[in-house]
Amino acid sequence: MRTWRHPLIVVGYIFYAVALFAVFAYLKFPSQEARAMMLTLLNRHGLEQVRIATVQPLASVGIALRDVRYVHDVNGQVLDLLRAPELRLYLRTLVPFTNPLRLRFEGDLYGGAVSGTIKWQHNGQDAMMAIQAHLRDIRPGVHPAIARLGNAVVEGKLMGNLSLRVPNSVWQEGEGQLMLQGDGGRLTGLEIAGMPLPPLAYEQLSGDVVWQTHSVVVRDFLIRGRDWQFDIQGKLNLAEPLPASLLDLTLRVQTSDALEQQLGLVGTALKQRRDRRGFSSFKIGGTLAQPHFVL
Repeated sequence: MRTWRHPLIVVGYIFYAVALFAVFAYLKFPSQEARAMMLTLLNRHGLEQVRIATVQPLASVGIALRDVRYVHDVNGQVLDLLRAPELRLYLRTLVPFTNPLRLRFEGDLYGGAVSGTIKWQHNGQDAMMAIQAHLRDIRPGVHPAIARLGNAVVEGKLMGNLSLRVPNSVWQEGEGQLMLQGDGGRLTGLEIAGMPLPPLAYEQLSGDVVWQTHSVVVRDFLIRGRDWQFDIQGKLNLAEPLPASLLDLTLRVQTSDALEQQLGLVGTALKQRRDRRGFSSFKIGGTLAQPHFVL
């Protein structure tokens, strides 16, 4: 019995020392310094619009970023383009020869969850950052941009996958793709020229967006209901700052005769612009901060 007691005591002291060190490191963690360092790094790469409330250590090898936002200014009002109540970063691997640094991240995003990996690598060429992200149960109706549409409510959830590779120096020179798929939902409270639209139930929502050098190409963004359809295609020419990026999009709308009658003057305008395939087309120009229709 005595032969086992001494090793157990040693192991107990080791665990006690590790726990004591972990508590000390947590209490003495330089939260403000870590936050300032991360914001400085982001600013260096043209992401000065990122806001982080606090940085806290995690019990495992990682940190938690609280209230992370990507914002831009619209007529003196700050609008969130992206907001996560919390993002958690975990160190995965560090290989000294190829010098890749991998981080696993997960967090909350608009009522759902986001997870994936971030990898930096430098193999004699320019440093690159690669991001792989998975989106689950995202609720677009929670986004603050929807709140700017007045009484409009978007019911439904999204899932998707994002892949992105960008140089550490110029974020506009990346490449990647975003694929979105949505469950059935409903759009309510929409108004056009002060005229309320009836509730629009949709059965399909999908998106295919490609990131290219200095541009984002919307291959297809589709919302389809039983007797109506919205379809957006075109390009976003990236600029610095991001809100100044130029829009060159085409919105195509297809509605049934019965729905056009419910829409009144709006339905009449759609019918007058209808092509042989039954679509009414509109151009969307301007900038990301101030889009406008081109008739």
